[in-house]
Amino acid sequence: MFRWSGSRGRGSPRQRRLSRGPWLLLVVLLLVGTAGQARDLRMVFSQYTPPYVLDDGQGIVVDIVREALAHHGHEVEPLFLPIGRGFLMFAQGRVDGTAIIKRNSGLEAHYSAPFMQYNNHAIALERSGLNLETLADLEGRSIIAFQNAHKYLGEAFGTAVADQPDYKEMGNQKTQVLMLLKGRVDTVVMDRAIFRFYRGQLIREGRVPGEQGIDYFDLFPPTPYRCAFTDPAIRDDFNDGLRRIREDGTYNAIFAEYADRYFEVER
Repeated sequence: MFRWSGSRGRGSPRQRRLSRGPWLLLVVLLLVGTAGQARDLRMVFSQYTPPYVLDDGQGIVVDIVREALAHHGHEVEPLFLPIGRGFLMFAQGRVDGTAIIKRNSGLEAHYSAPFMQYNNHAIALERSGLNLETLADLEGRSIIAFQNAHKYLGEAFGTAVADQPDYKEMGNQKTQVLMLLKGRVDTVVMDRAIFRFYRGQLIREGRVPGEQGIDYFDLFPPTPYRCAFTDPAIRDDFNDGLRRIREDGTYNAIFAEYADRYFEVER
């Protein structure tokens, strides 16, 4: 299990000078009390899902969570885990929070405001000639989706694929992309940015041709994600920090950094 902690230096809390005065003394005492509650937080993130989570302890999701919590002095120790194991560790109280859980998970938790979204599509090779306008059009197709997609993408999708003999879910999303680009399945269901990342990687490795046309079918609404915390005070700190990094430009700067490195990511 890979663990990483520490700050990259961007967006650290600012120290402010206070002049003397009776009313300001109360402010100082309140600030001292707040600073005393800063903690090292064990946070669950998904395993390698570029560009959202990378194998070097960075990624869009990791950076947003770290920067938001840094506004209240919290340090994040990311734990990169499969969805099921992360779910269990949170349920057992072995971590302080998780970034890979949805509000309808059924777990008792203190959920944050939405902080990012996945943009899932049904993706096919252009040469296949598929025209997927509704979920019903997936009937009879061979489909590979990410783990627990039948739960995460809503009841209608779960019902549509429940009796599909050629529907499978797998954790290795690079393999998903490879199977589509090799023509072994009709459709993959995954976030568009994750698909683009792995496709580019496979092309650079010489494993697939680069000239294949790709069709993206927008069958799913964006999936908003929230963090979940065991402590409501930490949830409140995260929400406040998220608001601040949106206002001061840090949030957009995170996305711009990865756009410069890879490509523009929808948000």
